[in-house]
Amino acid sequence: MVENIKECKCGCNCKIMKVLFSILLIVLIGYGVFAIIEKSKKIEGKNASTITISRTGTVYAVPNLAQIDLSIITEGKEVNDVIQKNNEKSSAVIEKIKAQGIDEADIKTTYYNVYPLYEWHKEGDSLSTTGTRVLTGYEAVETINVKVREVEKIGGLIEEAVRAGANQVGDLQFIVENEEVFKAQARAKAIIEAKAEAIQTAQVLGVKLGEIVSFSENSSYVPLYNRSAVATDSSAISAGENKIDVTVNIVFEIK
Repeated sequence: MVENIKECKCGCNCKIMKVLFSILLIVLIGYGVFAIIEKSKKIEGKNASTITISRTGTVYAVPNLAQIDLSIITEGKEVNDVIQKNNEKSSAVIEKIKAQGIDEADIKTTYYNVYPLYEWHKEGDSLSTTGTRVLTGYEAVETINVKVREVEKIGGLIEEAVRAGANQVGDLQFIVENEEVFKAQARAKAIIEAKAEAIQTAQVLGVKLGEIVSFSENSSYVPLYNRSAVATDSSAISAGENKIDVTVNIVFEIK
């Protein structure tokens, strides 16, 4: 084909054919190189062998912080009276909380609302569906969130708060403030166990472990309350323990 190009009598046509031939040659070479690279990748992927190990490390931590919501609820006919009485009871509850040694920074109002109360008065006989909504009074609600850093005080604090006017207690939580420390311990246990299992597995398979190809983890935090401490007396409240799990997934290369 090259000889035919050289023998071409028309200079213009010869030049065009030379350019087209060069482009075709470049395309063919490029395609060949691309095919070789892709083939080598597939071969490499097939030959790459790994061992994947998943292990969970568990530690138990005693909570060092209790958190609770105390609500003060007041109903009455006149809105001003309801607000005033509820504020007075809330102030009394807060003073009792402070008297238990709770710092002011750990006492926070998280909810406050005043709204009207209505009753439905039917018109006519008992089968009637018509009626009128009648205003009967007002209700004021204030919720105070309290952090108790001496967990053993939580029972006595609830008793004192109820005596002072709190009429709803809820959302009691026991928290481990330094959770990251315990997560690190659980992670270390999981990694040590995973490595030991990987070595044992490699020995059984008759292979050698290489470098770590990938690593991932996930954690969970589960409160384990003392179920035996169930009683009407709030002093029987027990913090129990919190279970902290960290699961690691490690992929080892096989040499």
